[in-house]
Amino acid sequence: MANVSAAPTVERVISLYGTVARRKDLTAVGITSWQISRALSDGRIQLVAPGYYGLPRANAIDVMLAKLKGGRSCLSEAKRRGLWVIEEPERVHVAVHHGHPVPGCVVHRIRGRQSLMDVLHQCVKCGSELEALCVLESAIVLKRCTFAQLRRSFAGRQDAAGRAIISLIDPQSQSIVETIARYLIRQAGFNVQSQFFVKGVGHLDLLVDGVLAVETDGETYHNTGDGWTEDLRRDNLLVLNGLWCLRIPARMVLDNPETMLKWVQQALTIIDAKPR
Repeated sequence: MANVSAAPTVERVISLYGTVARRKDLTAVGITSWQISRALSDGRIQLVAPGYYGLPRANAIDVMLAKLKGGRSCLSEAKRRGLWVIEEPERVHVAVHHGHPVPGCVVHRIRGRQSLMDVLHQCVKCGSELEALCVLESAIVLKRCTFAQLRRSFAGRQDAAGRAIISLIDPQSQSIVETIARYLIRQAGFNVQSQFFVKGVGHLDLLVDGVLAVETDGETYHNTGDGWTEDLRRDNLLVLNGLWCLRIPARMVLDNPETMLKWVQQALTIIDAKPR
């Protein structure tokens, strides 16, 4: 959970957990019984289940889980924690101690409070290799854990899949889109370097086979005047440095990766055919 300020409000602490939190978690960070009572009387929070308090417009699933004394788990919990999730599951993954079916949900049986490592193990078990890689890589990139902690947690005989994913992690990745593109291009059989530095240009998202720069452009920065100007500067300098560059829209990486791979293959074929 994120750090709480010296004088937190009840609502702010609850928001760190989503829309519902346990009384035990509130008091653990200094919220007093008086603060809870005052927030209840003011209508700023509501009692949604014994020992659980929610914001006025608490998410219906969070309320249901409070009544079951459970919480989100696996990819659903990874998303809530701000880790990189390609697509939130259609059915919410939940952690409940009894392990019985919950209508409309995928159930994980968890005793006690689930840790980050519990969540990462669940993602490896339920997700594809790429989905799990995005989650585990973001845990490293966002400094939620270390490689040593990951290796210790996935040291069991049954953790071979997790160890294989850990070996794919690149701590220099800057975004989920970059991670996805790197993984798919490598799976297609090409050599890929992340955040390759070119003097005067800066770091490239990816360098393929040592000759092709691949930039995965999101709309937030690149669809601005400053972003466009900087992209032109970098592209011109790449030409002067003898490097080809493909700019792949982030949406293509996510929705149409086959076209991205086709472009990469075509560019490499043209580069290889040029006289040395």
